[in-house]
Amino acid sequence: MSRLKRLIVEIHHRSLWQVLGIYLVGAWIGFEIIQTLTEGLGLPPWFPGLAILLLIVGLPIVIATAFVHEDAAPARPPAEAEAVEQGADAVEEPVSTRPSLPARHRRITLRNAGLSFVVALAVWGVVATVWLVANPRVGVEDAIADEAEPGIAVLPFSARGDAMEVWREGMVDLLSANLDGVPGLRSIDSRTVFARWRESVPETGEVDQATALRIAGATGAKYALLGSAVSLGGEVRLTADIYETESGSGMGQVQVQGSPDSILSLVDRLAVQSLVVTLQQVESELPEIDLASVTTSSIPALRAWLEGEVHFRHGRDLAAAAAYERALDYDTTFAFAYYRLSSAYGWAEGMSSDRAEEAREQAFRWADRLPPRQAALVRGLYAWEIGERREAARILRRLVQSYPDYADAWHELGDFYYHSGPNIPVSLDDALECLARAVELDPSFAPYRIHFIDVAFKHDPDSARIAGMMAEYKQLGSADAKGTLQQETAFDLAFGSEDRRARALQGLDTLSVLGLLPSNLLLHHRFWREREAVYLAMEKRRNRDYGNNLFFGTAQGRGLAERGFGYLDRPQTPVEARACYTLFWRQAGLPVSERRLAEMDVLTNQIDSLESSFYLNCAGAHAADRGLWEEHGRAVEALEEMSRRSIAAGGTGGTEHRYALAAQAYGLWRQGQPEAGLAVLDDVRRYDATRIIRWTLGMILTDLERWDEAIPYLRSWWWGTDSFTHYNLARAYEQTGELEKARKEYAFFVEAWQDADPELQPWVEDARRALDRLTSEG
Repeated sequence: MSRLKRLIVEIHHRSLWQVLGIYLVGAWIGFEIIQTLTEGLGLPPWFPGLAILLLIVGLPIVIATAFVHEDAAPARPPAEAEAVEQGADAVEEPVSTRPSLPARHRRITLRNAGLSFVVALAVWGVVATVWLVANPRVGVEDAIADEAEPGIAVLPFSARGDAMEVWREGMVDLLSANLDGVPGLRSIDSRTVFARWRESVPETGEVDQATALRIAGATGAKYALLGSAVSLGGEVRLTADIYETESGSGMGQVQVQGSPDSILSLVDRLAVQSLVVTLQQVESELPEIDLASVTTSSIPALRAWLEGEVHFRHGRDLAAAAAYERALDYDTTFAFAYYRLSSAYGWAEGMSSDRAEEAREQAFRWADRLPPRQAALVRGLYAWEIGERREAARILRRLVQSYPDYADAWHELGDFYYHSGPNIPVSLDDALECLARAVELDPSFAPYRIHFIDVAFKHDPDSARIAGMMAEYKQLGSADAKGTLQQETAFDLAFGSEDRRARALQGLDTLSVLGLLPSNLLLHHRFWREREAVYLAMEKRRNRDYGNNLFFGTAQGRGLAERGFGYLDRPQTPVEARACYTLFWRQAGLPVSERRLAEMDVLTNQIDSLESSFYLNCAGAHAADRGLWEEHGRAVEALEEMSRRSIAAGGTGGTEHRYALAAQAYGLWRQGQPEAGLAVLDDVRRYDATRIIRWTLGMILTDLERWDEAIPYLRSWWWGTDSFTHYNLARAYEQTGELEKARKEYAFFVEAWQDADPELQPWVEDARRALDRLTSEG
């Protein structure tokens, strides 16, 4: 008999307390498994409680069955049990003096009692399966929709009378801001409302009630507010009708009238009365709403802001910024204008421009005067700006959960993932999913589409597809829309004729942000010659040295090591920089000549005089490779001292500290203590995984063959030109069974390195064999 059978026999002879103990241990193990499945499958939080209930129900069955079994079939002596096990015929069945039980009781054996535990788990599994079928896993927007309060959409007003046209769209912004933050209700973001409105409304802007309610329903709103603004004999009358979007039934009408100079107080009164109708509450129970506290009390400032909103929606960022600046001239505490101004300058000049940063700081200063969603967005962006990625992620994620119709929030979360995703790390797909949600909510807002064009250049460079995307972007935006000239120049360089390429190179000086062109759009390995040409033009015309990492990275992306090292050998390249990039090449496991290995000693020979944290980190890693542990310790201590000096001078010291951690972890790994090295990086693996941290983690985890953990760091190099990372990522995907992803990464690497230097061809051949194998296996 097998060991399992012996164990079953042994269990059959255990006492009640032993049987009870075995059941409780099994129940505990089963419950832990159920908790893991609940989290992994996204089941409701009451599912573990159901499991506990089922296991409790099974407990008395086990106890009762154990008693029945003891009464019905007393245990055999060990000798008899062994004889039975061996099939001996000589052992006679003992005669029991106890009364025999009916057959139906004898069928309740301890073996069947053990099945009660299995039945409990099976019942739980059936319930979980039924729940999953009835509640399938959904996309990110559906998964969070249940957390949002019922929405109300304020549609564009009908406006009649002198100077009233500005309030047609203006009332949407004002009332949406006024209604926001009320418990039990959320206002649909005005951008989403305008996007759905423009899809259905003709140029005249007139619609019937049914169409208006259908538009409101398309925004996800439960309620709709349809209104009018009319000028009557020197006064303004504001009227609002509230409807349920699904049934179309009217809930009530409210109306206010007064002087044009008191428009803000009129809007306040209209908002409060609308809330009374919508929430079916008396006015005294509503929170106090003061529109002037969240926007402005200046009518000229309000008008300028509304003008800026029109420009901003059409992608005219500089015109919008000018209007917001005028609004701030009238009211320097106008928080909404600062908020929009930071966005406008961010699109026009880049989020790191001086004017964008100044406006963002002012918006953060006055954030308490903003409606809840804009206040949260400003705080999230400010946290990102000062390097608090964990806090930025928390705020932005929570914002899209609370306001799933807020296009700006989805875009900013996607933009955060796009630029800071490698540090978190999240995948490029996570970023694109959020950006796509913003486009879905407001497809007419041109700037939302910029990063999709960037990604197409870098990861899927099909000329026809990119040309179509650029044409659509230009049609939605305007002549001064951000990136248009950069995109056209990059397209001419990548896909144009020789004449168009020559003209594009000649026109590089006309680009407002010259450095963004090669770093954002020409990173694909197919464009390495064009990227080199851009770097050379930049050097010549801007009198700036681009001779180290940019040129080396460009050649490295094609496996052209000698060409890359040739650029590093130029006189203008610091010897320490040349040594560092040689070190990285060697750390990847690629061949380096003896002469270059000897040159790297400059790092360890000058530790006490190095003033760059980047060079000091390289020195620490090179010392670890050489087994020079005294020098390695000096490099780590020098980095920590540099961090302390930065903090004393008012800085954060974060960069220097992370370089020190990376050097320390690398040294532990090289000493044969990889787990200790990983422990050093525990605090920075999420949200602070800078390039050197990700590089170090990727090496250690790959060496340990912990492929699942290595993948997030290997795939986080979507910004760079390092094609060799795709080779390592393909290996990781293959080891984890993600064969289609592995095939894609191998194919990318084979294409990129097809003309690599002869000494690098073994890696290309290995990738080609893996690609053929995966392709044949289907």
